[in-house]
Amino acid sequence: MLQKNYKSNIFFLDWAIFLLPISMIVGNAAININCVIIALLFLLNTTNKKNLNFLKRPKIIISLFIFVLFFSLNIYFSVHPKISLISFFGIIKYIFLVLAFLYCFKNVNLFIHKFSKLTLIVLILVCLDVLVQYFFGADVFGNKIQSVHGLRLSGPFGDEYIVGSYIGKFALVSLFFLNKEKKIYEYLYLLFVLGIVILSNERAAALMCFASIVVYFLLTPNLKFNVKLINLSVLGILIVILFNFNAQLKEHFIKRTFQQFGLIQGNTDYKHNSFWDSRWGAHFLTAAEIIKNKPIIGSGLHTFRIECKDQIYEKIKSVRIDERCNTHPHNFYLEIWSELGTLFFIFFIIFNIYFLFKLFKVYFFNRKYQQDASIIISLYFMLFFPIQTTGALFSTWNGVIYWIAIALCLNLFTKSAEN
Repeated sequence: MLQKNYKSNIFFLDWAIFLLPISMIVGNAAININCVIIALLFLLNTTNKKNLNFLKRPKIIISLFIFVLFFSLNIYFSVHPKISLISFFGIIKYIFLVLAFLYCFKNVNLFIHKFSKLTLIVLILVCLDVLVQYFFGADVFGNKIQSVHGLRLSGPFGDEYIVGSYIGKFALVSLFFLNKEKKIYEYLYLLFVLGIVILSNERAAALMCFASIVVYFLLTPNLKFNVKLINLSVLGILIVILFNFNAQLKEHFIKRTFQQFGLIQGNTDYKHNSFWDSRWGAHFLTAAEIIKNKPIIGSGLHTFRIECKDQIYEKIKSVRIDERCNTHPHNFYLEIWSELGTLFFIFFIIFNIYFLFKLFKVYFFNRKYQQDASIIISLYFMLFFPIQTTGALFSTWNGVIYWIAIALCLNLFTKSAEN
């Protein structure tokens, strides 16, 4: 739904937020600089105590207190307190990011509409750049297709193979603008986006993009069941066409996946008897062992990369044991549990259950915001579905979209409570 009109001198805070999708393409340094600018502009705008009224909610204050308390304990008991402390300061910028979003939701005319529109424009340009790279071997910036991991595309991200994840996640955010137009445009856009994500050869991103679009089609209000069935059928036909006319995609998505799950054998240096014999399986098993060894408070924020090197984790049952280490375990539930411990993990699970309950409550009982709820539920499903490989929850690049999702949820809850 379009927001009510508000007038406020916000000192370019909204434009700093509008630059987020672009800064994510430029790189981590640009993201950090952008987030610092957003935090400073937020503080500048809230020097007047009246501007902080939107924060005077007991639930927000209590949640922030628990959040800081848990991290203080985690840093104190961390296997490397200095790294955990520095990483915690990195998280603080995302707290300011959420607060800045909430402030703009309250004080900027049609803020979500404008942010979504700019996101849509950026995504279309990124998708076109990926298509150029696919058909001509290099994108408009000269980034060539590399013969790695099934000829994955990168578009404007250069040697970072994250364009599929970027497009899939922000595509749902762009629906806040697009769903005001004719539905046919929205569906064609989603089909186009899914096709680009599949072409990027990012299997996890493609699977979650497909699943979240299915969720969105099912939840879209004011559509008859037969129309939703047609939408899902077209979606399925698109997938079949892509895989039948592109043998490389079929090889990468299906055959390679079956090999890594041990269902078939292929030309590989390792014999995969199950998922645990993949490098992701080795990461998962290592995280599980860290949880066993440090169950209450975890090894410390951002310390998986250090703790995994310990010799006690050389006994995990995986043929890829030598690749058990990475910057994170590639599943943020395991990341949270192993680095922050069972106490924070339980808090995180309760937090997610509460948010899902509130989202579905809005969807079923507030028709005014039912469309907004369907978008956010689909985005929440994509980001927080537990059975998937993911980036690091508290990393610079991945962190942005997760915290934007939280801000969207909080804003929806506030609007729904007021109407």
